[in-house]
Amino acid sequence: MTAGFLQAGQRGLAAMALGVLAVTAGAATVHAAPVQLKPSLLRLNANLELPPGKKVSDGVALILHGTQSHYRQETIAALQQNLKKHGIGSLAITLSLGIDDREGPRDCQALHNYALAGTRREVALWMAWLRAEGARTIDLIGFSRGGAQIAALAPNLTPVKHVVLMAPAFATAAEQAEAYQRAFGHPLGPVLDEAKKQPLQKFTVDFLLCRQAPVLGATILDAYQELLPQLAAETGHPTLVVIAGKDESVPDLATRLPSQVHRVVIDGAGHFFPDLYGEDAADAIAKFLKTD
Repeated sequence: MTAGFLQAGQRGLAAMALGVLAVTAGAATVHAAPVQLKPSLLRLNANLELPPGKKVSDGVALILHGTQSHYRQETIAALQQNLKKHGIGSLAITLSLGIDDREGPRDCQALHNYALAGTRREVALWMAWLRAEGARTIDLIGFSRGGAQIAALAPNLTPVKHVVLMAPAFATAAEQAEAYQRAFGHPLGPVLDEAKKQPLQKFTVDFLLCRQAPVLGATILDAYQELLPQLAAETGHPTLVVIAGKDESVPDLATRLPSQVHRVVIDGAGHFFPDLYGEDAADAIAKFLKTD
C-alpha cells in the first residue's frame, strides 16, 4: 500500500490545500492511503479509502470513531471496506485527544486534557482538507460516542450532505452516572463535584474507559456532559440513525429517539456490528447516502 503524508504547519488552510495534491494523486491510484495533517503542534492521522475509478472529488464520507478509539478499530475499518464495495469513498479520522501522531487506542496514562471543542476543530480541519482536494459533497458518519458527538456538532459543520449516526451513545446525566457506577464500583457525582471546584486541577480518577488516569478537571466535566437523543433531530441535515438490534451499550435507543428521526434497525447486531451485521449496516448507510 502506498502511503501519502501531508505536513502542513502554520501556513493556514489555503496553503495546506496546495500541499496535499501529491497525497490525493497517489491515493487515487492505489485507492487507499494514510493521510496526515500538521495544522499546529499535533499531527493528525486519517485513512482515505476510494473505490476503483473514484476520486475525492466524487464525494467522501468522513467517519468518526467511538470513545478513545481510532480509525483502525474493527468497526470503522470494516465500514470503510464495506462502503467501498458500494462505490462510496471515505475518510476515517483519528482524533488526537491531545496526543501527537496518535494511531492506536488513547493512552490512559497520558494526561487527558481535551474537549468536544477540539473534536469540532479537528473534524473541521479534515473537512477543509477534503474541500481543498475538490470534494463536491461531504457526508458525516459517527459511531458510538462519535455518533453522539457528530449529532452535537453537525449544525455548525458545513457544507454537509448527509449525517449518519451509527449506534450513537446518547446519554443523560443519570444514565452516565449509572454506567460509571456499574463500570467502576463507585459514584460519579463526587468526581464531578471536585472537578467543578477546580476545573484546572489535575485529578487521578476513573475516567471513560480508563482506571486511575490523570485527567484535567475541565476534561472530566466536558466528557460527562449530557448528549441527548433529541440531538439526532437537530443536525440541520438529512440524518439516519443506524440502531443495533441487540445493542448492549445503548439498549433502548429505538424508543428514545424523536419520532421524526429516520432510523434503521440491524436485527441481532451488537453495539460494534460484527461480521455480517457490519455489512448490513453498510448496505443501509450506502442506500441512504445515495439519496438526494
